[in-house]
Amino acid sequence: MAKQRLWLAGLVCVAGLTWADGANAQSQPPAVATDKLDKAKAAANVPLHAVPERFREGVKTAVEKACMFTEGPVETFACEPPFYYWLLEHPDRCVVAWRKLGAQCVMISDRGNGRFGWTDEHGSDLQWEAVYHSNDRHIWYAEGKVRPASLLPLVPVKAVVVLRYRELDGPNGAKAIQHQADMFLYTDGIGAALATKLVGAAAPQMAEQCVAQMQTFFAGLAWYAHRYPERTQAMFMPAGN
Repeated sequence: MAKQRLWLAGLVCVAGLTWADGANAQSQPPAVATDKLDKAKAAANVPLHAVPERFREGVKTAVEKACMFTEGPVETFACEPPFYYWLLEHPDRCVVAWRKLGAQCVMISDRGNGRFGWTDEHGSDLQWEAVYHSNDRHIWYAEGKVRPASLLPLVPVKAVVVLRYRELDGPNGAKAIQHQADMFLYTDGIGAALATKLVGAAAPQMAEQCVAQMQTFFAGLAWYAHRYPERTQAMFMPAGN
């Protein structure tokens, strides 16, 4: 089950969407609430007309033909909003920070020009970049191929993740962020059949957990930097610096 979970996490967490096991990290979980959108309402948050043309068809396919849609919880946490927005643009630096906090994260590589990637020893290769951002949302598009296990074929995947957020005012001039992510995942018939065979009815729950972990991937660090500003610079420095 561990390899099955890792494979699904690799599909779900493709937009900086690495899942982090924060059990040993020193960050405080954000406050969580439940406020779900259905798939159609979530799709309305993707402004296809504003997505660069070279990504538009892939984004449309992932959203309109998604074989899986899931949504994370609403989370609210104290932070400095400009730093939170910086984190969204630098998932590779987030991995550096989480690892220094003792969490287990898969590696993310900066491929230049706003592109990031993830690979594994089975030949999986996923690449993503932000295709839209505004003052209330950030949208990533990811595509590539994933090999569920060493003896199985590579499966093509496309994914769109919409992270919606807003700034809140706290006591004494403090600031907070409230955010929630939607994920649309598309794969071909072979990929969908493999997912069903490997994880079965547990797939939606596992996907939801992974999206929640992706949210914490950003929220936990934003909160930690707000709580311990004196540690922030060293935490985000690449290894060797």
